[in-house]
Amino acid sequence: MQPKDMIGLLSTSNAEFGKSWAEICNEGQRERDAWIEALKEDGIVAAHPDDGWVDRVKNQIRFAYPQFNLGVEVGSLVALGWPDKHRVVRITGSVESMFSGRAWTFSEGLS
Repeated sequence: MQPKDMIGLLSTSNAEFGKSWAEICNEGQRERDAWIEALKEDGIVAAHPDDGWVDRVKNQIRFAYPQFNLGVEVGSLVALGWPDKHRVVRITGSVESMFSGRAWTFSEGLS
């Protein structure tokens, strides 16, 4: 869900609060969009939250709900995290599972 999608989730009769909520969501959207554009300019092809879909022991990620994905392949740079804190990893391969689909393996360094 994008920040702007959260505007419609508010139910209130307080017009001033509704206006403030919409501005907070719109500002969050602008920050997210600027972050994604900066990542793209740096050659990063995808971003995903650094959450439960990232296996930090096996260094694997399943792209359940990427913030963006221009087409990940071996060698791609991917950002894991959020606009205020993220890390960049390099995709090194992939593994397939009948039950959970494709997981991409990554290395922590950018070399």
